[in-house]
Amino acid sequence: MRIALFLAYPVLIHLAVVMQRPWLQCAAVVCAYTGFFYVPLRAGRLPAWIGLAGFAAADLLLIYAGGGAYALYLPSIIMPALVLSAFAPSLLPGRVPLITRIAASMDGPLSPERSRYTRSVTWVWVLMLSLILLVTVSLILLWSPAAWSIFANFISYALLALLFVGEYGYRRLRFPEHAPLNFRAFLRSVSSYRPH
Repeated sequence: MRIALFLAYPVLIHLAVVMQRPWLQCAAVVCAYTGFFYVPLRAGRLPAWIGLAGFAAADLLLIYAGGGAYALYLPSIIMPALVLSAFAPSLLPGRVPLITRIAASMDGPLSPERSRYTRSVTWVWVLMLSLILLVTVSLILLWSPAAWSIFANFISYALLALLFVGEYGYRRLRFPEHAPLNFRAFLRSVSSYRPH
């Protein structure tokens, strides 16, 4: 159910832009919020339901006050920027690259070759996220909302998924003795990482 809610978000946002139906934008916000807080909402916790009503009301107010575009555009800038803020600082001198830390948490100390590889992968993620941010902002400023929506709600996610799956496949070929048994095990290992 949570996956369906998250998948509905970009589709509803795109439909809201293309069909010019503000209520679809509000429905998208409700889907995203429900996906994030699915467990407490399902348990009937009052704060979660109040938060849901608050988010929906705030989005409607923005739409009808003429600021609906901000509610549309901001997530496509904030989300990659937040992820970038985790990756980029880890490449500073004296820091351990984020992918290196994740790999070491899964397998223990890394060989020099794997350390170099994981540093390179961290750089690839930084470059990809920077490119996505640059294109997103350029489309917002210079192109149509429909062009922005196609990129932000579909192409950017496809690029990130392709990078994630492609890097997993390449890692299995290059370091077969350290690769998880399957992609599901790889996802579990990555999602279980907690920064110190």
